[in-house]
Amino acid sequence: MGDLYTKPQAKAGSIRRGLSPNVWSLVPITEISNGGLSEGYGLIDDFLSFNDESPWIVTNATAGTAALDDAKGGVLLLDSASSTDGQGVQVQLGGATGSESFIPSSVSKIYLEARIKVADIGTSGSDTCDMFIGLAEVDTTVIASGANTTANHVGFEHVDDDGAVDFHSEKAGTRSSETSLHTLSDGTYVKLGLVIDGVSKITPYVNGVAKTAITTNVPIVEMTPSLVCQSAGTTDPIMHVDWIACYQVEQIAN
Repeated sequence: MGDLYTKPQAKAGSIRRGLSPNVWSLVPITEISNGGLSEGYGLIDDFLSFNDESPWIVTNATAGTAALDDAKGGVLLLDSASSTDGQGVQVQLGGATGSESFIPSSVSKIYLEARIKVADIGTSGSDTCDMFIGLAEVDTTVIASGANTTANHVGFEHVDDDGAVDFHSEKAGTRSSETSLHTLSDGTYVKLGLVIDGVSKITPYVNGVAKTAITTNVPIVEMTPSLVCQSAGTTDPIMHVDWIACYQVEQIAN
C-alpha cells in the first residue's frame, strides 16, 4: 500500500477519490484488514454490492429508497423519493439492538470518513435537504420532524435552511456543536470525516482539512455508522455515497 497512510500530506488534506491521509495516517488499516484484530476493527464499504437487510439496515420516514447506482467504482443512492418535508431514507450498519460496535473509550480512537454528494437540493434555504453522516445509536428515526432525535451521536448534519453543514456531538441528550463547516453544492462530492480521540476530543474534517475540535459531550455508549437523507420540502434530494470507512483503534482485552 506504500506510504499513503503512513504520513500526512504536506500540502493537501485530501487526495483524489480515496481516504484522506490527514485523517487516516495513524490508522493500521492494512494490519487490521489482514488479520491483526488485536489492533482494532472496522470496515471500508465501497458499495460494489448492497443488501438492504445486511449489513446495512434501511428504514424510511414514509418514503425513500436505498439502491446501488449504475456507476464505476460503486455508489449507493439514498433517495428521499419525496418532496414532502421530513420524508426520506436512512441506513445504519447492523441495525438491530446490540449491533452497535463503536464505543468511545479512554484507550481508543475512532475514525470515520465518507465521500458523498447530494443532488437535486435546489439552490437556497429550505429547498436543500435534511441529512446526517456519522455515528449514532441504533434508531429507526435518527432525524424526525427536522431534528436529530438520538440522545447519543457524533456527525455532520443539515436540518435547517441555511445551506451550511454543521457538526455535532451529543452525549445523553446534551449537545456540543461547530457550525457552518461546509456549504452544500448540488451534485458536488465532499469528504466528511471525524476522529474521536478518547472521550475528550472530537475533530471534524472536511476534504481532509481539520476543523475546530469539540472537547465536551463526547458520547460513551455504543454507536454505529449512520446516514440519513430526507426532503426538507419542495425538492427530492438524493445522497450519493461513494464510500464510507470506520475503524476503532483499540487493543480489546481478552
